Amino acid sequence: MQLIKKITATTIGAFATSLVMAETPSNTGSSIVMDGDTMLVICISLLAIVIAFLGNTLIFSMKSYGDKAKLKKQTETSVKAAMFIGFMLVSVSSMAQAATATTEPVAESHTSGFRILLYTIVGLEMLIIVLFAQLIKYFINPEVLFVAKAEKAPKPALINWAKIWRKLNQFKPLEHEASIDTGHSYDGIHELDNVTPPWFKVAFIASIIFAFGYLYRYQVAKSAPSQIEEYNIEVAEAKVQQEEYLKSQKDNVDENSVVMLDADGVSSGAALFKTNCVACHGAQGQGGVGPNLTDDYWLHGGGIKDVFKTIKYGWQEKGMKSWKDDFSPVQMAQLASFVKSLKGTKPPTPKDPQGDLYKEVADSTTAAAPKLADSTAAKK
Repeated sequence: MQLIKKITATTIGAFATSLVMAETPSNTGSSIVMDGDTMLVICISLLAIVIAFLGNTLIFSMKSYGDKAKLKKQTETSVKAAMFIGFMLVSVSSMAQAATATTEPVAESHTSGFRILLYTIVGLEMLIIVLFAQLIKYFINPEVLFVAKAEKAPKPALINWAKIWRKLNQFKPLEHEASIDTGHSYDGIHELDNVTPPWFKVAFIASIIFAFGYLYRYQVAKSAPSQIEEYNIEVAEAKVQQEEYLKSQKDNVDENSVVMLDADGVSSGAALFKTNCVACHGAQGQGGVGPNLTDDYWLHGGGIKDVFKTIKYGWQEKGMKSWKDDFSPVQMAQLASFVKSLKGTKPPTPKDPQGDLYKEVADSTTAAAPKLADSTAAKK
């Protein structure tokens, strides 16, 4: 069988080489270089020789097995017929090649048709060779074709998980449970004296070792912060992050986060007041159509957040429009800070108080409220 395989492999390799050479045009100009059709005819002849060799080998192997007389007789006839067909194909291809060589150059379509015929002959011969090889394998080693796959020994598993599980838990086989029976029985259920699983022992010992290391690091060497120290560190880091975030969000001011601004913010608010609010509240905030902004009485709350909310949303029923579409949040905060700075400036001819008395709460939003002098307010 090894010899048959070598012959078959060599033939296939020669056939593949001939195909490559047949498709590669020659540029050497040498007269001994054969064209593609000639190479294919030579390949067909070589395959016919292989068919003859394999056919004779097959007939000899069939004669060695007399218990397959019927199959042997039918197969021998088929083999001889196949050998005859193989040699006939060689003759046909040789005659066709000779006829083509003696005639004048023909059309390209005719040449392509002849090349397809040669390829077909090669394919048929290869098919016969494969069939002969399989039949030889059957008659020489018949048991190979009839061994059931179920009879083959299973391959051992790479990792025996069941064995590892038993080792980790040290299970006792069922037939050995009598040796660990404690003699206690409850409703037919026997108490067994099983050993503690090894994995539990290892985990318990590891936890003790970890406890000693933890105690030394946090309580003796103090190379790591305690839980309270970690909490304080995280709070400090969070505060820093909060401040950085607020700095980046300084333009995102609303009625919940607004605070009293410094003198620069109040000055910017004064410019906005002069341009947009004088018509209703007077040049010094003394009041007109709108209420007096310099006394302690407010219609809708006098805190910085209340004033910001009034500016932002307005009070349409009382003639106060919403300025959120005209001013940015920062500008509304500046305007609210300026309005708060007008308290106690005592302008001439102030409007009578309106609303409820508002008492300022001393907190971070009002403690640093800058005040403008009377002359400054009059000037604005």
